[in-house]
Amino acid sequence: MAEQKNYALTIAIPTYNRLEKLKICLKRLMEQKKIEQIEIIVSDNASTDGTGEYMTELVKKAENIRYYRNTENVGPDKNFLNCFEKAVGEYVLLLGDDDFMLPMAVEHLLDTLEKKPVFLHLNTSGLVSESPFVYNEPRWEETGLKVYSSREKFLEDTGIFITFMSSLVFRTELVRRVENKEQYIGTYFIQSYIALATMREQGLYIIDTYNYLAASSNETVGYDLYEVWFYNYRKLILEGGKNGGFSEKILSDIYYKSTKNTVRQFVIQFRCTCKNQANWRKAYIWPCVETYHDLKRTFWILVNCPVGILRLLHVVWMQLRKIKNVLH
Repeated sequence: MAEQKNYALTIAIPTYNRLEKLKICLKRLMEQKKIEQIEIIVSDNASTDGTGEYMTELVKKAENIRYYRNTENVGPDKNFLNCFEKAVGEYVLLLGDDDFMLPMAVEHLLDTLEKKPVFLHLNTSGLVSESPFVYNEPRWEETGLKVYSSREKFLEDTGIFITFMSSLVFRTELVRRVENKEQYIGTYFIQSYIALATMREQGLYIIDTYNYLAASSNETVGYDLYEVWFYNYRKLILEGGKNGGFSEKILSDIYYKSTKNTVRQFVIQFRCTCKNQANWRKAYIWPCVETYHDLKRTFWILVNCPVGILRLLHVVWMQLRKIKNVLH
């Protein structure tokens, strides 16, 4: 068991019934240099696939790993809160059990944290294949640290990635100060509400463009896509951002840009792959895009277009995008 000592960083992994993914995640983490200098937490949401037995043996071999098991499945958001509450490091990163750290990531992260940022956003790439281990180009070109004195500019550049748990590094003390965190349970964005709340603090904000991890892309989602990525996401940005002290104009711009680009891709991707689309309620979409006529038209087409045609259009669009990149 890990001693209660002063760690610079806690990496906390919430997990549920994904033992094989968790094994890879932990293996790539434990292979890191300076791994003994950080605390590792696994918070198990009452898995039934042997996770408990595996972790019980693992903690005997590594003194900096702690394992917690919920007596019942409390849902993802509550499990994320458990991770925050158990962390003893000065900073805490919640790492998805299907997201895999790249070589030298921990060493780079510890070096960056010496600058004592209020908040840190990590550059990441998408996982292409687990075996062989292949990942694509990261979101940001690797050019070092992007340091911000303006938290507004930092949030604007981070954009929709404020929702990507594995790319967010929190100052643990600031997380502790956030009140009524339980009110965000069930939104699927509890980590993002907490992030925005901690950004009231003045100081350095950093985007580190070193490529830290390969993130898995889920081929399905177990929630109502339209509720989460329209109603809940809009509420997160416009209300959560306001509670964080950001201006309405900046928040409106962020919501528009991310919905026009990234959320649109989510709809295309998951409409082509998910089996639970009959449970998605289109009514969540229209109030969220009512004031943006171009978005209203775009999403009407995307949610009503037959899946076969949508897949074809997506292939054509991707080819045109490749041609455009080559020309530039």
